[in-house]
Amino acid sequence: MQPSPGVEADSVTGLASQERVRGFDLARGLAVLFMILVHVLWHWGAPETWNTPIGRAISFLGGPTAAPVFMFLMGASLAFSSRSSFRSLLARGLWLVFLGYLLNVLRGVIPATIGLATGVVTADQIAPFDQWWLLTTVDIHHMAGLSLIAIAALRLGTPPGPVWLGLAGVLALASPWLRTLTFGTPLIDLPLTPVLGSAPNVFYAVVPWLVYPLTGAVFGTIVARAPDRRAIFRRAGLLGLGLCVAGAGLIVVERPSFDVQTYWREPLSFIVGILGIVLVWLALCDIATRRAWIDRRLGVVYGWSSRVIAMYFSHWIIVGWGIGVVGFRALSLEAVLLAMAGAVILTSFVSRYAGRLEAGPWRSRRSGATPGPVPAVGVESR
Repeated sequence: MQPSPGVEADSVTGLASQERVRGFDLARGLAVLFMILVHVLWHWGAPETWNTPIGRAISFLGGPTAAPVFMFLMGASLAFSSRSSFRSLLARGLWLVFLGYLLNVLRGVIPATIGLATGVVTADQIAPFDQWWLLTTVDIHHMAGLSLIAIAALRLGTPPGPVWLGLAGVLALASPWLRTLTFGTPLIDLPLTPVLGSAPNVFYAVVPWLVYPLTGAVFGTIVARAPDRRAIFRRAGLLGLGLCVAGAGLIVVERPSFDVQTYWREPLSFIVGILGIVLVWLALCDIATRRAWIDRRLGVVYGWSSRVIAMYFSHWIIVGWGIGVVGFRALSLEAVLLAMAGAVILTSFVSRYAGRLEAGPWRSRRSGATPGPVPAVGVESR
C-alpha cells in the first residue's frame, strides 16, 4: 500500500496513518532514545558504571519505558491506519524479521569476526557472544515482526477488544510454562525458538511480549474513538497507578530477580507492573505535548519517532562497530556519558539516510519524512 500524498506512513507498521497522536509520537521517540543510551552503557561502559546512580537510572529508562512502550504503541497505531489488511501486515512483519537477521550480521557477526581476527577483542572478552550466537540472536526486530504477524492473524477473527485482553491475560499467566515447552524434534523446536524463547540468545520472545501490542491495540482503539482523549489518557494513567501497585504486590509474592534476564523473560509481576508504568508514562507524555512551550521544543524527538526503525537499526551498527574503537565494556562513567551523546547524534544523522529500512523494498516512503514537529491532525478531539 502506497501512502497518499500528505499522509505519513507509520514508522513501525508501515501503514498510512490518517492521524497522529502526539503523546504516542513523543513516547516512541523517547523509547528509541532510551534504547540507544542503555545499549551504549552496557556495551561500551565498564561493568562498574552500570551500578552507579546514573547507570541504574539509564537502565530503568531503557527497560519499562523503552521496548514495552515501543511494542504497546505498535499495537495502538493500528487504530489510526486507514487500511491495514492481513497481507500488508504480514509483509511488514516478515520485513522486520528479515531486518533482524540482517542486523545480526552487520552489528555482530562481521565486527566480531574482524575483531577476533585482528586481536582487537578476544573470545574470552566477548563470551558468550561467538559468531553463531550473534547470528541466531532473537531481538526486538524479530519479536516485533512476528508479533505483528500474530495480531494481523487475530484481527481476521475479531477486532481489538475483550478477546484481545483475555488472550493477553492468558499469555501473561501461561508464559512460564509455555517457555519450557518442547516437542523433542528440531523441525518444530527450532522454528518455535523465537516464539517461546527457550534459547539463551533469545532476548525478546513473542511469548510473553505479545501482551504489549495486544493491550496496546485495545488502548489505541479506545483513544481513536474517544471524543475526549485527554480524559482517556488521564483515566489510563490512574489505571496504570493501580497496576503498578498490583505489580508491586505480585513482586512481594513472586520475589523475582531484578536483572536483565528476568526483564527479558517477563514474569507476571513484571508484566502487570510494566503495563502500569506504560500507561502512566503515556499519560505524562500526553500532558507534555499539550503544553505549547514544551511541544514546540520536541521536534527532534518527533523526528526520531517518525523514523524509529531506522534509528534502532542504525544505532546497533554504531554500537557494534564502535566496540572496535572504544573497546568492549571499557569506558569510565564520564567517558561513556560522552559516548552516549555522540552515539545519539550520530544515530540521528545516519538514520535520516536509512528511511528505506522503514518503507521496505516494495514501496517508497514519502520523501522528506518529517524530522520536525508532527502535524496535529484532529487536535480538537485529542
